[in-house]
Amino acid sequence: MEVKMGEEGAEQYVKCEAYGPAWRECVKKAAGALLLGGILYSWQFPHFNALSWGLREDYSRGGYCMMSVTHPALCRRVALRHCLALIALSTAAPVLDVTTWAFPIISLPINLYISYLGFRFYVDADRRSSRKLFFCSLWHLPLLLLLMLTCKQQPDREGDKGEAPS
Repeated sequence: MEVKMGEEGAEQYVKCEAYGPAWRECVKKAAGALLLGGILYSWQFPHFNALSWGLREDYSRGGYCMMSVTHPALCRRVALRHCLALIALSTAAPVLDVTTWAFPIISLPINLYISYLGFRFYVDADRRSSRKLFFCSLWHLPLLLLLMLTCKQQPDREGDKGEAPS
């Protein structure tokens, strides 16, 4: 398949190809960084929304406009939405070549558990369910990151392909 491009496009193509494997590794690292940022972003909502739910009376008395005070249904809905997003982000990790396919399988039980607690918080809307979700979020993130590190994709080595180990 031949792609026709102008002089400027051809020049850019040559620049990208000159980097070869290093360019591909850079793109891989960027995908991993975005994925890690997405996990941290999605994790914070169940964590802080559950925490703010337990303290909403204090926030209200203090005059703070927290989502748990001003929009309680939205607070619970956002927490649940981001619990479910953690499952999707864990599944995206091997697609982006950040982890092996073992990661979404191994992390599924803890992601399902935090999603279940997010659902209980959404349905029950009480202090007990918010505390369970909050305390789960305290161990969920370190465990998820540890699993991600354990299942990380090993870098390709150009010289190792097809050779027997010596």
